[in-house]
Amino acid sequence: MCGINGFNWQNNDLIVRMNEKLKYRGPDDNGIFIENGVSLGQTRLSIIDLSPAGHQPMSNEDQTVWIVFNGEIYNFQELKRDLVKRGHIFKSHTDTEVIIHSYEEYGLKCVEKFNGMWAFCIYDKKKDLLILARDQFGIKPLYYYSDGDKFIFSSLISGIFCHCIPRGINEKAVMNFLAYNLLQHEEYTFFSGIMKLDPKCLLVFDIKTRKKTLVPWFNPDAVPAGKNRSVRDHFAKSVELRTISDVPVGSCLSGGLDSSAIVGYLNTFLHHSFNTFSFIVPGSPIDESRYMKDVGKMTDTRQYFVTLENDAFFGDIEDFIRTQEEPVTSMSVYSQYLVMKCAHENGMKVLLDGQGGDELFCGYTYFWPYYYFELLKNLKLWTFLKNVVLYYYRSKNPYPVKMFLFLLMPYPVKRRFWKKYLNSWINHGYLEKVTGKLFDPRWKKMDVQESQKVILYHTAIPHLLTWEDKNSMRWSIESRLPFLDQNFVQYALNLPSSEKLQMGYQKNIFRLAVEDIIPASVFNRKDKIGFMVNVDDFMRSERMKRYCSEIISSKSFRSRPYWNIDRVNKLFDDHMQNKGNNGDIIWKCINLELWLRSFFDNEKTVYA
Repeated sequence: MCGINGFNWQNNDLIVRMNEKLKYRGPDDNGIFIENGVSLGQTRLSIIDLSPAGHQPMSNEDQTVWIVFNGEIYNFQELKRDLVKRGHIFKSHTDTEVIIHSYEEYGLKCVEKFNGMWAFCIYDKKKDLLILARDQFGIKPLYYYSDGDKFIFSSLISGIFCHCIPRGINEKAVMNFLAYNLLQHEEYTFFSGIMKLDPKCLLVFDIKTRKKTLVPWFNPDAVPAGKNRSVRDHFAKSVELRTISDVPVGSCLSGGLDSSAIVGYLNTFLHHSFNTFSFIVPGSPIDESRYMKDVGKMTDTRQYFVTLENDAFFGDIEDFIRTQEEPVTSMSVYSQYLVMKCAHENGMKVLLDGQGGDELFCGYTYFWPYYYFELLKNLKLWTFLKNVVLYYYRSKNPYPVKMFLFLLMPYPVKRRFWKKYLNSWINHGYLEKVTGKLFDPRWKKMDVQESQKVILYHTAIPHLLTWEDKNSMRWSIESRLPFLDQNFVQYALNLPSSEKLQMGYQKNIFRLAVEDIIPASVFNRKDKIGFMVNVDDFMRSERMKRYCSEIISSKSFRSRPYWNIDRVNKLFDDHMQNKGNNGDIIWKCINLELWLRSFFDNEKTVYA
């Protein structure tokens, strides 16, 4: 796991400076390549083949193809055997070199061979091309800037800002974040002019003509059915692949079904004690520590726990804002930052995590409205009624029915309802000015599989993956995600909705598949929490209340065009007086303001 950088001219000092900016992503080694009007750089976190043979930038035998690579190709050993049969000669045991020879053998179609997570740049010296690629889910980040003359890329936005380029606010990104919680769903970033590579495309930059071309390589709508294995076999194989490492492997553990299943299978494959890392909220209804301890009793694990503390928060917040580089919607992102920090302090380099499980097996409440629509569309009226009644009977949660009725509304009615009752604190005039009549893609009437693809490739998963990468790599940790194995995803997406959502229960087929490797307490859980922070109570603590009040009453905050300041003040006052729980909204506003100050205003916030 690494950080990669590059640009289309030669400048030793500049590529060294970019590498320095990304040092925490790869503290074990770094290297540069400068030749023929190209500068490439890489910082390395050594995971596979710890020897100097894994040094990057790396080339083929005649040095006509060079690469800087961030990620892991889990099927590299299988690919390597085939490439050796085809006459390719290897000098290392790395997956990096497999990418080079795969490109020589298959050209741009090489990415179709890879199962893993990746972001890389190949420099083809003979063709004078820079070729950028990401895995189909976008697990690994890759940003670029192109003005028709300069072409710059980096694993981090801050790497690109080592260059003298304009820095501006992308107002569309800001308003989509505030209004719809939409982040990472398109190619733009919160910084005008800086783009992120669409994972579904390769970017080919011609060094001579300075022309860039996006070449589609992955189509989510054409994902074929996976191989005919069981859920259990697919998942076990995916976890096993992610144990390939020359350094110790551990896991995040939330106490939920997904992370508990990962730990259960790690216990099967590793044959030795390993570490788990968890965020807990002692004394709170959302605390999951008892489930984590039950997992510990079933496995040979050493468990580490972190919690949210005022002093730590105010000590971390500036670094956290800089680490994420863009605003985040939830304080749970900070809890993940704490987990990764704890893992780093205890010597870990590789952790498995459960991102994607809820999206593949419908673990969130918001999948029910799409299932209701699917049943109604297919005239399965009796099944529709049974599921509506049984879910409410077991959960006492009216949200799925309310959201289902919302989905059925005509679009103009949806928008009026949303503006009046759900987001009245937004400056809707400014929203429409910078985004037009855009609406949340999740408002569309669609069946379960279609909703899963929207969430996997356009909404929830892209921003969750960005947060995970930046939190883990800030602490020099590689985070591996078994649920986002391409073969497992293909298989799970094509399972019938009725096997995931059934008689008021979620994730049925996956729950049954892993029953024997998780505690009964986890198997029987009905709630969904994850690394959640009790943000409402935290915002009411005296120090946080004073901190938020100073920010909201500041001249800079009040002058922003993004919100109705009187309405924000009322939400804040109501929250502090326990007249409502508005912690998430307050956090979004505060987080955005801190981001603006950190990256644009050069205003030092007092973390008192």
